[in-house]
Amino acid sequence: MNYLKSMFMAGLVVAAGILPANGQQPATEKGAGLEPCFIKGVKSRVKCMTLDVPLDYADPAGPTISVFAAVLPATGSNVEPDPLWVFAGGPGQAAAELGAIARTAFKHIRRTRDIVLVDQRGTGKSNPLQCEIDPTVVMESLSDWTNVVAECRAGYDIDVRHFTMENVIRDMEAVRSMLGYEQLNLWGGSWGTRTVGLYLKRYPAHVRSIIVDGVAPPDLPLFETAPESAERALRLLVEDCEKSAACSETYSNLAEDVRAYLAKAEAGELRYEGADPLTGEDVSFSIPFNMAVESIRSVMYSADATVMLPYMIHQAAAGNLKPIVASLSSGSAAESMYVGATLSILCGEEIPRTRPDQLESAAKDSFAKDSYFETWKAGCDAWDALPPAADALEPATGDVPALILSGNLDPITPPSMGEHWLRGFPNGRHIIVHGNGHITSTTACMPRLLGKFVDTLDAQALDDSCLGHLKRLPVVTGLNGQVD
Repeated sequence: MNYLKSMFMAGLVVAAGILPANGQQPATEKGAGLEPCFIKGVKSRVKCMTLDVPLDYADPAGPTISVFAAVLPATGSNVEPDPLWVFAGGPGQAAAELGAIARTAFKHIRRTRDIVLVDQRGTGKSNPLQCEIDPTVVMESLSDWTNVVAECRAGYDIDVRHFTMENVIRDMEAVRSMLGYEQLNLWGGSWGTRTVGLYLKRYPAHVRSIIVDGVAPPDLPLFETAPESAERALRLLVEDCEKSAACSETYSNLAEDVRAYLAKAEAGELRYEGADPLTGEDVSFSIPFNMAVESIRSVMYSADATVMLPYMIHQAAAGNLKPIVASLSSGSAAESMYVGATLSILCGEEIPRTRPDQLESAAKDSFAKDSYFETWKAGCDAWDALPPAADALEPATGDVPALILSGNLDPITPPSMGEHWLRGFPNGRHIIVHGNGHITSTTACMPRLLGKFVDTLDAQALDDSCLGHLKRLPVVTGLNGQVD
């Protein structure tokens, strides 16, 4: 029942003959440990390497781990010396597993620049901390989730406390030095925007420009902002449905459907009995409140998936859970997450700084309440983590050229967070993409705009009128896929 795993963890969740300043050949030409390889999502051969780094930088003579990096060489003949360096989200995603996204979003950048994908420690091929959750285990409560995490933690013979953001940044710098790049253009998506901010704070001399997509400002506690962010996204969905004749006719009271569905979950009355969408076997299990919330919140990350959400909610409110269970069983961002890496960061950085009074205030007016926090806190109860450096959670700032991107419908990092980030970057510009959820870099003409920005470093001059036609996709209003 992988859909139960998904419900618990969802949402987490760039010229021939032109040399670098040191007079050396570009890193991808001089080797630096790179070997031909293939990565998921990229048909052509790329170049890969592994680098041994200290598990604990305070103990350089102690145990080491390997960090994996993939370099997608520039496709053109005139190659610039400063690559695009990709920081994946999560926390807990492996950058080298985002080849398909990189191929699409950064195709214009790659004409003249290498694309570097480094699996942060704890993900991908960098000593992965993946919890292999038995798909037959049904997690009907937060205590079940705590037990699963405890079992996962017991399976590691490595000190998971050292899989921190600070060490991630030091790993990245070690890889940069090994590859020989002097200047980097940084791209970060979702939690990767935090990584961008911290790298810029620690190594500003090596940063040429930044692109942050789906901004999570380090000075805004994630779990305190999450309830209102989710409520805003749902409110926009309800309002847009009311404005649509077909949607409002089919789902005459979507807000009431949401309330009825979640009320059943909170009362312990939400139970699925039927065929497992993956195996076809008969199953029976309860869906607790936090899982019901995630079945709504996590879907809104994707504008494409959201077209089905009113239908799924309406059916669930009427007692038919099959559409929601089928949707969650089909896979989610959770499947690409290395949950141990996620826990090592969230349990050290976010859970301890979440203020009960602020969380209560934010949760009282949100359909999600405090479920997002409570889910991860339950996992952290069985995990070991270290606190961040004293300045790591201060606002991100810098004079570098900055392009800031937000999806107007984003349920976790709404446009207000992009505006918050912009305050620290006088050479920045914030572009809001309408009709889009979480992460916008692959949307419409955005890849071309990214390429133009990295080439010119002039965010203000970008002509984003090519995004002006975008709006929310019409929702499905029937079993045969009718849309409004």
